[in-house]
Amino acid sequence: MIHRLHIWAAGLVIAAGLASPAHAAWRLASTDAPIVVVRGANVMLAAAGDILRDGDLLESRDGVAHLQDEHGTLAALGPQTRAMLTAAAHVALLSGSLKIASAACESARCEPVRVDTEAGTIEVGPGAAAIVAAPENTQTLDVFSETGTQTFAAKPPTPIPAGRFAIIDNRGHVQPFARPTEAFVARMPVAFRDALQPLVAANPARVAPPSRAAAYDDIAPWLNSKLPERKAFPARFRSRLADRGFREEIQVHLNTLPDWRALLYPPERAGVHKVRYP
Repeated sequence: MIHRLHIWAAGLVIAAGLASPAHAAWRLASTDAPIVVVRGANVMLAAAGDILRDGDLLESRDGVAHLQDEHGTLAALGPQTRAMLTAAAHVALLSGSLKIASAACESARCEPVRVDTEAGTIEVGPGAAAIVAAPENTQTLDVFSETGTQTFAAKPPTPIPAGRFAIIDNRGHVQPFARPTEAFVARMPVAFRDALQPLVAANPARVAPPSRAAAYDDIAPWLNSKLPERKAFPARFRSRLADRGFREEIQVHLNTLPDWRALLYPPERAGVHKVRYP
């Protein structure tokens, strides 16, 4: 009987694992100041202890914000940083600086944590840590491999060994260095000099932070980005076209937002004829 109970319990564990989502929930463990979060088509302020979700667009305006997921991946956003949380604990970095440490893994099938940027994708290996910076208006990407080996997912892939630094331009060309440049070190937050550590959130998660509808200016940098995540934005923010101001801004910038054209000017359906009256 006991043996059967053990088998039954094990079956429940396996079933729960199969039914659980492939991603892990993020929590805002600590932050020097509230960060702006665009969730769905709404904007809110997140504080320490809040649960974050896939698709959240984050903007840290002052200080450093520490995040962690339930499987042990740690991340820190520097000041003036825009990042997006995507599935499977991956992060998209639009601008600013990000320090990320992947959880150690004993399985041979562990996947790296991916950091998507406009210059390309950085894969952070299991148990590795890296600093990734996308200085605004420079069209370059700075990567410092703190521990372990990171990989720039190009063709062919380019490894960045532990202790090495690399600058990647907008054409995907990697320029390696034996150590970080002085300019990179000067831009980095002081908190990034220390290894990331798991933190216990100071405050419990709030049920529902106050929010408002996203304005065009809240998401304009994301709409105009070259990130692969951009493709999902027209469907995500389609409801905001009901707002006259938002719709006018999209129309003004339609030359750089071609993926919105079909929403503003839907093609006529075949077989449907407009009736003209004299």
